[in-house]
Amino acid sequence: MTHPKTAAIICLGMPLILCIHNPAFSSDLEAANSLRLHSHAVLAIRAKDGKALISKNASEVRSIASISKVMASLVFMERGLKVEEGTVINREDWGVALDGCRTRLELKWTYRNHDLIHAALLASDNRAVSALGRAVGLNANGLALAMTEKARALELKNTRFVDPVGISPENISTAWEVSRFVRAASLIKVLSEVMGKKDHLVVPMRGYIKVRYRNTNPLVGEVSGVKFLATKTGYNHKAGYCIACVVEVAGVGAVTITILGAKTKAHRIVDLRSIIQWLRKQTPANERNAG
Repeated sequence: MTHPKTAAIICLGMPLILCIHNPAFSSDLEAANSLRLHSHAVLAIRAKDGKALISKNASEVRSIASISKVMASLVFMERGLKVEEGTVINREDWGVALDGCRTRLELKWTYRNHDLIHAALLASDNRAVSALGRAVGLNANGLALAMTEKARALELKNTRFVDPVGISPENISTAWEVSRFVRAASLIKVLSEVMGKKDHLVVPMRGYIKVRYRNTNPLVGEVSGVKFLATKTGYNHKAGYCIACVVEVAGVGAVTITILGAKTKAHRIVDLRSIIQWLRKQTPANERNAG
């Protein structure tokens, strides 16, 4: 009997034992077990054939927090957002952002819509989402409704939004369905270019304080042979710590990875890193090094 090769990987100071079968990918259940994933729901899908490489509670309906902003961005682009035009931050935006993460956009200042996309997707600034909604003619309630309608157009039956930014725990989906709309966003050049950045400097069109936003995914630009085509983190008390992304892995191609319900911010990144490491182990060394 041939035994699988076992490799030890140190990830953020934590040992993870991977059972690697070559040349074929391990089954999804075996892969999830061998990786000892911390998060409640995990899904990794290979884009070229739609094969689920890793799956754990992937059909369970869960709160998705600020991953909601990816769907909001799909609505903005579908409704013809003029990225070079400016939008003023107003009191409505302030109200939408209440109880959410810290905003760095000033009331009554004008920002280029392209910069607001960066603020929304890189650092999850809630005022930016509300302002972009108004830029395409939607208030907060209208934007949430449009996001749910977009989900139905994508045939996502378990995805629903009651607010546009993900503060509400009632913004729900499944790992399977999140993977669908995050993959859709990765195919839109403007959105993919934004989410693939480590950071971005926002200079207001009217105002005087520049703001540097950093990607809340610390792995962007840090892993050899891996390019992020899309990525968005999220957190609220019900969702836990979440992240969804599309990664281009040398020798493997594009893979959509969705991680929901991690107990800590570190755990979601531990899981993401270990999945990427596992994907890289599926290709010969010469292909991995080519990137």
